[in-house]
Amino acid sequence: MTDLQRADPPFGGTLAYIDSVIPALVPSEQRVARQIVEHPEDVPMMSAADLAAQTGTSAATVIRACQSLGFKGFQHLRLLLLRDLPSRLEPAAAGHDGPPREWIPSMFRSAGDELANSLAPLDFDQFDRAVTSMTGARRLLLIGNGASAPIAQLANLGFLNSSRPSEAPADAVVQQLTARSLGDRDVCVCISGSGSNSVTLRSAQAAGESGATVIGVTSYQRSRLHELSKITLVCGASISKWSTGLITGNLAHVLLFAALELAISVEGGRPTTDAAVMEGVMTLVGQDADDADPDELNS
Repeated sequence: MTDLQRADPPFGGTLAYIDSVIPALVPSEQRVARQIVEHPEDVPMMSAADLAAQTGTSAATVIRACQSLGFKGFQHLRLLLLRDLPSRLEPAAAGHDGPPREWIPSMFRSAGDELANSLAPLDFDQFDRAVTSMTGARRLLLIGNGASAPIAQLANLGFLNSSRPSEAPADAVVQQLTARSLGDRDVCVCISGSGSNSVTLRSAQAAGESGATVIGVTSYQRSRLHELSKITLVCGASISKWSTGLITGNLAHVLLFAALELAISVEGGRPTTDAAVMEGVMTLVGQDADDADPDELNS
């Protein structure tokens, strides 16, 4: 797994990157990685032997854990943690005690920080491959279930807005039937934060067996979805620790799809926004409002 990280995570993103890899490590390495994430200010002052003592492992395990995470070694990790220290010097987010007006601003500030760091695990080479595949696809199928279902629907609307035809069936049976109908010129994008949603995995497997290119969008570097995907886009892992993680984690993937839509428009020579499509949508919305029963609007 030492080939995971090809470049240093962006400033402030080292812990988010580590979070995305932890599930892929063996148990002893996971203990080391979790100690790093939970005590990032202490670890740079430790030796490998010190960290080993803290985690009940060995110095060799600490070094191996760092390499499995994608770093050159323990010294490389220490330097990155020291580099990121200024990004962690902001006051901690306030709790949820007291009037909402006292803790909501802090909650939003913390959300912005987490969202910025959630991009750390993304491999931009994989992103470029995804853009090329999706731009040239005959059919583009978007699959999302559970908490990822709204992301698929929003992405479908975004691709419609940029004149990149796509499909995003909401029913799980229809998803699988559609995935089976794909061919080698088609792309199936499967979204699962955990990478282990069984309903989504069945569609991913069906699409792969039909010859389509499967692109996985997830929060973790290694998962069953990664195994079934030809291209994997990873972001948003650290946000899952939030009490509001379900919403903000999804937002990281929504932003990722917004970036894909823009990149695909540029790659395909399409306008980033089709004014005719937007005008049509607004006309339909306006007609629906005009035709609505006043009693329904007031209910």
